[in-house]
Amino acid sequence: MNSGKFWNNQNIPQFDHNETQKVIISNFYKFGKRLGQKCLRQYILIRQYLLYSDVGNFKNIKGSVKLDSVYAQFQISNSDCQIYLKNNGFQIVLCTDDTNQYQLWAKLLSNCCILNTFNEDIILGKLIGNGSFSTGRNKEGHLFAIKAIPKKKSKLQTINKQYEEQLLSEISSLRELDHENILKLHRVYETTEKLYLVTEFIHGYELISKAASKLIYQGSEMKSFIHQMLLAIKDMHEHNIMHRDIKPQNIMLKNGQLSQPCLIDFGLAVSTKKKGFPFPSCGSPGYSAPEIIRFDETKKEYSGKCDIFSFGITLLVILYGFNPFKAQDQKQTIKKNANAYFEFPSSIYPQELEHLILQMTKKYPKDRITAEQALNHPFFQIKLSQTIQLPKAILTKQQYEMNKNYNNINVHASLEMDREFGLNYGIQLSSCSPQNNKNRTCTLSSNPNKLQQIDEFQLDCVEESIDITHLDKLKMGQRHFCKQKSQINVQF
Repeated sequence: MNSGKFWNNQNIPQFDHNETQKVIISNFYKFGKRLGQKCLRQYILIRQYLLYSDVGNFKNIKGSVKLDSVYAQFQISNSDCQIYLKNNGFQIVLCTDDTNQYQLWAKLLSNCCILNTFNEDIILGKLIGNGSFSTGRNKEGHLFAIKAIPKKKSKLQTINKQYEEQLLSEISSLRELDHENILKLHRVYETTEKLYLVTEFIHGYELISKAASKLIYQGSEMKSFIHQMLLAIKDMHEHNIMHRDIKPQNIMLKNGQLSQPCLIDFGLAVSTKKKGFPFPSCGSPGYSAPEIIRFDETKKEYSGKCDIFSFGITLLVILYGFNPFKAQDQKQTIKKNANAYFEFPSSIYPQELEHLILQMTKKYPKDRITAEQALNHPFFQIKLSQTIQLPKAILTKQQYEMNKNYNNINVHASLEMDREFGLNYGIQLSSCSPQNNKNRTCTLSSNPNKLQQIDEFQLDCVEESIDITHLDKLKMGQRHFCKQKSQINVQF
């Protein structure tokens, strides 16, 4: 065995003080690669990394490995407890006769590595949705949600590499995060045919669903929803992770409570530190940030601010019941989305809330606020007294207007609202470009009546959300945007 191939002996990761407080350090015997003799080494487990050093010399780290793509097996033979770790085709074996130490490390490494004991550990239950999800229970009887990802092979090696890279990115992202409003990943298993992600099972509804639309929520619950989601996004970005696909379908309400959102489906998540991340042109038309849609044209790498844009549009959708970019034609949806222009309808919501949405959905990332800045917005200082009823389905603007008679006065909001809140608004943004100054308008209403919910069965055209497998989703993210954008003969 060549431990030099297993370990990364250069660019040892650095950790901050808080991270080092959660470190696990133990001594294990390993067999020497030349003479097969036992040698004692000190191993350090911190976050998703395993490091090693000489015994008693914690500061002199000799090697590290990120455990997301490492395979782990555990074995007890007589009084000898062994942990097998395999990476890049090379394997190391950690040995100990301390059963308690072995059990602790086996549990921790099981949460960090890829396991091959799915059939022994998990009993599958009912299917969820289109069949790529199901319930499952472990040996202790705990209920989980199981995401099964087929190990499909493409004829193109470059595509296979991107799929594998994105899958590892999804796993790595979920394992890095530990937030109450973000889906918790417990275990990862691999068989000859599939990869299984074992996540928490959420008792509740999707944000846009018939069940959720039957409930009436208080304004305080909506404020809590926005606050909790921004905290989750802030936590993601502090861990240098961007989701890239925030939309109503990827937000669950735990126990049906609007104040308990959970961000799910990290299938397109990547590290913001990574250069040349896979599937750069991805996401969902109608929610993706303009810089993602235009990536093939600009070739400019983007940041976590793309999530802020997507969440801003998500807020607009659940408050008003329509997506401002959604059109009957997918090409038109992408065109509108890339232009990032929309108008608010008449509403009873306070201007502070609309101003927050405007600041989150600026066309250019440099003008867009961060999650931390959004958390300090004046909206969170006011009382939201309106009751909220979530929509059953997402309409186009035309469908919305056909089902709503209202009188309104159009005003340009980007300048007027910025001026109104500017004196007491602590967020200082760079000045908007002339093009961006005119891409935001708001409608102020003289009609204070609450927007009535629209029965989706009365509509002539209702576009249902499409459930697709993980790999098909990645294919769509890469190919769909490229095809549609190539057909749009418009100068952005």
